[in-house]
Amino acid sequence: MIRGKCPICGKPFEITDLGALPSFPFCTDRCKLVDLGRWIDGAYAIPDKSPAGGSTEPENPDVTEDEEE
Repeated sequence: MIRGKCPICGKPFEITDLGALPSFPFCTDRCKLVDLGRWIDGAYAIPDKSPAGGSTEPENPDVTEDEEE
């Protein structure tokens, strides 16, 4: 028995196996699409905590500018 609630609408569900709810962990395809839309719109983006000026260090410190060319 699998019990949970939809991460979008909060509706509780109880199923015997994953085949009983093809849109798992969402309760419906609509909630699944709402979540996808939020990802596409950037609602779940991780905030950038770097300094406002950006980093002055190279992305790969093992490679020098001469080796990149």
